[in-house]
Amino acid sequence: MCVSLRGESKLNINLVNFMELVDKVLPFEGEIATDAINEYIDGFKIIDPIKYKGQIFKINGSYLVNADISYKYETKCDRCFETTIKELTTSLSAKLKDYSEQYEDNEDENEDVIYYNKGSLDLEEYILMEVASSLPMKTLCDETCKGLCPGCGIDLNKESCTCQDDYIDPRFEQLKDFFITE
Repeated sequence: MCVSLRGESKLNINLVNFMELVDKVLPFEGEIATDAINEYIDGFKIIDPIKYKGQIFKINGSYLVNADISYKYETKCDRCFETTIKELTTSLSAKLKDYSEQYEDNEDENEDVIYYNKGSLDLEEYILMEVASSLPMKTLCDETCKGLCPGCGIDLNKESCTCQDDYIDPRFEQLKDFFITE
């Protein structure tokens, strides 16, 4: 079962005329509004329209689609919890197949497949799924982010704390004398 991430799509590509041509490339590009995805992703907010640019082409009797996707998202830094905005690019690459062939030949189950129906290809949902799956598991405001002090909670990027850093967890206190050098 496929869950739809959006309502009515505006990204329909007519493949009928394209498939009648020989050795042609069909370029496409555009933007997708962020309201189509923001309600489905927790902890992230896509802040600008999702931009995509790609092409459909024929190789060895098969049709392939390649698209570069770029977007900006807003989230909290995983170390200091400050709001941060990042840009990310990802790509979508798959083989095109007619929806009527969905259950027929499974010659290579490891390849990515995008289905078109009655000569019409709707890429919006595939692009939204690629964006959702490309969001990082961890985002930092900066690679040098120091985070929060575990003792007092001060943002170490903005100020220093006076917490002692020689705290030893009581469970490991017996080990402190294990490596005594004389």
